[in-house]
Amino acid sequence: EISEKINEISQNFIKQLKLSFIYKIISLITSFVLVKYMLEYLGPLNYGIWVVILTFINWIIFFDFGIANGIKNKVSESLSKNNIKEAREYISTGYVILLIFSVITYILFFALSFFINWQSIFNVENISNTYLHKLMIITLFFILANFTLSIIIAIFNATQNASLIVFQQLLSQFFALVLVCFLNNYTESSLLHISFAYGFSLLLSNVLMSYYFYIKNKNYIPSFSFYKKDKVKSIFSLGMKFFYLQLTILIILSSDVMIITQLLGSSYVTKYDILFKYFGILMIVHTIINTPLWSMYTEAYNKGDYVWIEKTLIKMILLMFIYIILSVIMYFSGDKIIELWLNNTKLDITNSNYIYSIIMTLMLIWFSIFAYFTNGINKTNTQLLGASIGAIINIPLSIYFVKNIEMGIDGVLLATTISLSIFGIMGPIQAIREIKKMKLDNIKERK
Repeated sequence: EISEKINEISQNFIKQLKLSFIYKIISLITSFVLVKYMLEYLGPLNYGIWVVILTFINWIIFFDFGIANGIKNKVSESLSKNNIKEAREYISTGYVILLIFSVITYILFFALSFFINWQSIFNVENISNTYLHKLMIITLFFILANFTLSIIIAIFNATQNASLIVFQQLLSQFFALVLVCFLNNYTESSLLHISFAYGFSLLLSNVLMSYYFYIKNKNYIPSFSFYKKDKVKSIFSLGMKFFYLQLTILIILSSDVMIITQLLGSSYVTKYDILFKYFGILMIVHTIINTPLWSMYTEAYNKGDYVWIEKTLIKMILLMFIYIILSVIMYFSGDKIIELWLNNTKLDITNSNYIYSIIMTLMLIWFSIFAYFTNGINKTNTQLLGASIGAIINIPLSIYFVKNIEMGIDGVLLATTISLSIFGIMGPIQAIREIKKMKLDNIKERK
């Protein structure tokens, strides 16, 4: 029975993978065209400011105490036991928690935002503090509204419908592209217009995907009558572990943009972001493959199927060789592709920029292989330790490499790579240990 169930998991994984690749190819093309038009509309400096704004907002919503990931794992566990009622209780409780969190966060931010020097944070003088304040208020409103609705992403993961996540991203990018093209043709350059376009696109895609899923799966429809106080504690208990992980990863990855802004200027953020997006293609391909595995690891672990887990991890490791080959190809073709992509916009990207971006991307992929496994089986202590060490050293290393050694954005990329490598070493060791433990438990059960 277990082997049949695991075979069913594998078949669904292949199905989700095929659909995800189709959606992601279209999404990737849409995303690249969107960046091109946004850069044309805003210009390098304002585009860099927009990237910093999104990073700052993401810092705020990262402080969700791991609620979304807690819901994802709890719903996945309930479904592995075929307990639909419990899954619906977790979904309904999750919506209530996130709604309350979003409202409180917005009220607090709104009150405190008047006392913040936004020009100093974004390191700009040509845009007034009042304008930046208004921009932040509008952007955060849309982001938090979407934050509550985006619980549907956790549910797609838990129900092993990862391809719908990619389709939601495609919808959002398509709506954004349409609106940005409209802005390009009919309005003057404005960060406020981009904020409305970006926020509305996210909102519309989440509403449509939620409607689609719940119409087809009425047993999961959230309801206040299914809100359970006792579920709040279990969501927060598991969620807090993910919160600490999110916080450490936030410091390692998202601090890069703020460090570059403060030490080098917003225009350098544009160069960094373009490189991140370019080599991010590798991460996107990997994420398509890796994302469905989170909930599948949860189910396989609960079923005690160490064979499937071991084989899957080996396959993921072997994929690294393909990523390395692709990264080399991307290195040699980078100048031509980026020039074509950005319509001859000059960013002065050096060979070392490409090399350090490749190394960081590959380390991030390696990190995520084992992070998704440990997250899926709820064994996150080792990852938390490795990521915490990385978070502590990342900012000082970045500042040292940029200011003392004068490496520019290369220094920030190198510091991030070193920070990620801590769990990059610890993760595989933990995976071997967990699989050995599962094998021993299986032998004991047979006796």
